[in-house]
Amino acid sequence: MTTATGAGQWRVDFDAEVVFSNGGSLRTEGFRLDIPGDDIDDAALGELLVRHLGLLMVGGTAITRKELIREPHKGSRNTGTEGGAPVRRTLDLTGPGTRLDRPAGAPEGIEGLVDLPVALVRLVGADEPVADRLALAPFAPAGHAVVVHTGRPDGPWLTPDAAALLAERGAALVATDAVERDDPATKALTEAGLPVLTGLTGLTDLPATDVRLHAVPHPGGVRVYGVAE
Repeated sequence: MTTATGAGQWRVDFDAEVVFSNGGSLRTEGFRLDIPGDDIDDAALGELLVRHLGLLMVGGTAITRKELIREPHKGSRNTGTEGGAPVRRTLDLTGPGTRLDRPAGAPEGIEGLVDLPVALVRLVGADEPVADRLALAPFAPAGHAVVVHTGRPDGPWLTPDAAALLAERGAALVATDAVERDDPATKALTEAGLPVLTGLTGLTDLPATDVRLHAVPHPGGVRVYGVAE
């Protein structure tokens, strides 16, 4: 079965059971993984799950349900979705509502805004696309531009405790496609010394890994680019 909810990249939603050779088993329901192509057989999917989770002493896997979904990759680890030779692409992420909020007293210009590695937090499809501490748990934000992709134009996008976590762990910048103005998250982040970009566009096309973000202020606002390799 296939479902088209995005373009260009594919993921698989599945139920599975992993049986361990030393006893015990692990069951998953509604688990999703990035896949490198547009199809995958059960044996390959079982291997992909084992590799993704880093499981040891696996005696066998059984896939009991599988649905292929066309949607952007989320950055599943060890799934071979990196592709072949890297191709450098520049994506303009600037929208009509893109805005840069800087901490009080921050220097003008591009200092701290360019050539930042991206940690992409995709929440598209979540019942409530708001990043909390648990959503940020897989990421190491230190020195990164943390980009929260909500897939909706307005509404909250980051919880206060998540904002505090990003500040504590040394994020360089935080960005989102949400356009809510003067929201508590932006206020908390700028007060903690972090610049914030809101109203980004084109995040669906942004790869989940190997991207660097560049935000270039100008008299009329700011231009934001993602450079993927």
